[in-house]
Amino acid sequence: MNAAAPARGWLPGLGSAALWTLAQHGAFFACAWGVSRWGGAERFGAFGQGLAFVTMLAAAITFRLEYAGQLERRPRRAHALFGLAERGALACSAVLLVLLALVQPLHAVPAWLWASGCAVLPQAGMLILASREARAGATIRAAALRGAPAIVMVAILLAAWGLGRDELIEWSIPLAAWLCWIPARARFWWFCSRHAGASPRCPPARLVAARHWPFVRAELPGFMLNASANHGQVLLIGLLGGDVAAGTAALALRVAMLPTSVFGLAMADRLRARAVAIGRTPALLPAMRLALRRMTGLSIVTHAITALGVVLFLQHIFPAQGRELVTVVLLLLPLGAIRFVASPLAFVLPWRGWLGWSIAGQCLLFACALLSVLAGFPAAGLGGVATAYAVSASFVYLGYVCVTLRAVRHDT
Repeated sequence: MNAAAPARGWLPGLGSAALWTLAQHGAFFACAWGVSRWGGAERFGAFGQGLAFVTMLAAAITFRLEYAGQLERRPRRAHALFGLAERGALACSAVLLVLLALVQPLHAVPAWLWASGCAVLPQAGMLILASREARAGATIRAAALRGAPAIVMVAILLAAWGLGRDELIEWSIPLAAWLCWIPARARFWWFCSRHAGASPRCPPARLVAARHWPFVRAELPGFMLNASANHGQVLLIGLLGGDVAAGTAALALRVAMLPTSVFGLAMADRLRARAVAIGRTPALLPAMRLALRRMTGLSIVTHAITALGVVLFLQHIFPAQGRELVTVVLLLLPLGAIRFVASPLAFVLPWRGWLGWSIAGQCLLFACALLSVLAGFPAAGLGGVATAYAVSASFVYLGYVCVTLRAVRHDT
């Protein structure tokens, strides 16, 4: 690849991948609207907590080995890392279901938690398959795999509504995940059997795990802190304020971070592939700076459009949550604009070995999310949480961007 052209190569396919991600989040909002109208704000709160639990845990039980495989240059080692991620997800899912079964006689486990526990394995499997595609440069297929369960969930909820089976609201989460993962995994096996070299003979799993253990040891705690900041915040609000408050918080966070969710994964996949291809050459820093400028411009435009849409339409689409939802989203949008620029750079510090700085940033974000709930919710409800979180986390993300550029400049 020509290192003298740092600006080229990371944008192609971004629009199509973003459309798949937009379809994924559009499906979520369709589900949120339907559940809110059908089951009410409290039932949607349980549904939202189930989605938060699945999203947080499914990405953690792979031990971030699929992320290591996406960054690994050697195909054999990458394939081994993806296999280890699948085995880790299977073991952790089995342990989770056993724990829920042991707790059930002592304290009734809510339906949304049972449903989420059953969805963790297939959801993790979809993420691993998406990482395989992203490593191969197939950004569009990766986005399609990530978005498929949410799209299928819409069809399941429509069928449940037609049959009058409201108990399927929570169970639509695992049903959609399994219906997507089984054929996607079968297609991967078929592809490997038909194409020589598509599934290379892997080195011993023990050696691969030992070689990548420092990366996992550094990356996993930071990722867990980040996931807890994003999704654990919803669960904590549900613990303090009940299902209605949790559902409103989950919906507000989803709307405020929608531009980042739509473009962030595709930008990160494309930028990561470009950065790994360039390597430690003088072309890397100009490529990063140009990407930052483009992401900043795109962030300003998309968040301005989002704010306009929130003011004009959101309250009418989700009347069960009322004006409070609009207020919380508007308070969170400035944070979303900064996070839009910072999130695609999250791979740089672990990739360059700046592991301490990476973990420190995740610890600060976790502290911001936790303290904003503990201090803001008793004082001013969800508005207080949104204000405290937006102000504190914005400074952390800005600092993360500065440290990332410093790491790239230092290494090149």
